[in-house]
Amino acid sequence: MLPSEPPISRVSTRRPRILLVDDDPSVIRGLWRVLRKYRPELQVNTASGAAQAIEALSELSYDLVLTDLEMPGGGGRAVLEVLAQRHPETARVVHSSQVGSADTLHGQLAHATLAKPASESEIVAAIDSALRRVASEPARRAG
Repeated sequence: MLPSEPPISRVSTRRPRILLVDDDPSVIRGLWRVLRKYRPELQVNTASGAAQAIEALSELSYDLVLTDLEMPGGGGRAVLEVLAQRHPETARVVHSSQVGSADTLHGQLAHATLAKPASESEIVAAIDSALRRVASEPARRAG
């Protein structure tokens, strides 16, 4: 059963904003459908790789970034490192078939990890949990 509570945005004057990062368009479409179905209040943007994601992060603030790890032209680890350094307030979720490497990132660079393929309920629960966790953390400054 999917949680019924909507995710929490740090900025109450706008809808929570999420960036989906994956080089596989079918994965992006699947994630998009899940979020439209269960979290229609979210504003969802996409990036097809690390460089595009990092550029998007310089243009807008996001409440959560969900990223694959293995992508051509730069992996998700680069995205996670930029987020941890420049945007520590942003929730970070790894969605990867490389679960072993994702597990080592959990707690260090990622707030949650999901093994591909993840079920709809796992996706929604991970996003909701990561958003709540970050919203409850005290503000941190990049060092």
